[in-house]
Amino acid sequence: MKKNTIHDNLLEAIKNKVPQGTNIAKLLMDILLIGKEAVYRRLRGEVPFTMEESAMISKVLGISLDIVVNENTPKSRSFQLKLTDFVNPAEEDYGQMEEFLGVLNASRNHPYTEVGSAANAFPQALFLRYKSLSKFYMFKWLYQWDGVGDVKSLDDIKISQRQEDIQKRYLEESMCISHTYYVWDNLIFHYLVNEIKYFANIRFITHEDVLAIKEDLHCFVNDLESLATKGRYETGNKIQFYLSGINFESTYSYLHTEDINLSHIKLFTLSAVVSLDIKTFEKVKNWVQSVKRLSTLISESGEMQRVQFFKKQRTLINSLV
Repeated sequence: MKKNTIHDNLLEAIKNKVPQGTNIAKLLMDILLIGKEAVYRRLRGEVPFTMEESAMISKVLGISLDIVVNENTPKSRSFQLKLTDFVNPAEEDYGQMEEFLGVLNASRNHPYTEVGSAANAFPQALFLRYKSLSKFYMFKWLYQWDGVGDVKSLDDIKISQRQEDIQKRYLEESMCISHTYYVWDNLIFHYLVNEIKYFANIRFITHEDVLAIKEDLHCFVNDLESLATKGRYETGNKIQFYLSGINFESTYSYLHTEDINLSHIKLFTLSAVVSLDIKTFEKVKNWVQSVKRLSTLISESGEMQRVQFFKKQRTLINSLV
């Protein structure tokens, strides 16, 4: 859907929501805390509402963003491929990252928000704080999508200050979700270690890179085990880990807030196809929850399974030399 269509739909939804005779310009000035001219540029369609502004309006007026985006047409139910350049982001790429941050931030004060995921690869919300591990995922994305080019080592992958700030904010916003749960493919670490060994064997990453990733992985496992034992982020919000008895061909996730029902299927390591269609959301959510019911909880309870699992992963990580 074109952005101007979304903009027009939101304006129409606002007009339908407020009482007749309401001064819409003044109302939007109060909601968005912006000046009169800035509001009129949006009303005239010269400047589109940002995702954060749309979320603020929807929250105050009780407008569903699903309705604004979907138009209730069969075409809107299809997934859209979201391609962001994570290695050399342009302004448009930064915009996509910040747009999603706006969605999460606008949902902070909602009474209940939920993220569920059936995963065969770790999400950015878990690995971004580990520098070498994060760079390896970016390297793999680059290899799959655009070719490695002149990249000879992970040190050649540079992360701008703006991107670091976005990643930090994303980690903070992820911990503000009321309930997060991950159902892991039981070979999730095995897949990752095999990929690291593969790129090392074909000399696309250096021996020093492997040692740095190995060190990060040990820190990662220690932190995951601690998080699994507590079952909560430092913010107090709930996080759960499950181990599945089956393997997944991809990673399937959903985000549920008061305003957004988003389903997400991972592609190319860091990219994804996403949908805001409610029927698609329900199908993805039901599938993830059905897998969860057949999996083993290793957070809080399930101490024996948790200890055994993380012990095996440490042994696996030590095979990196």
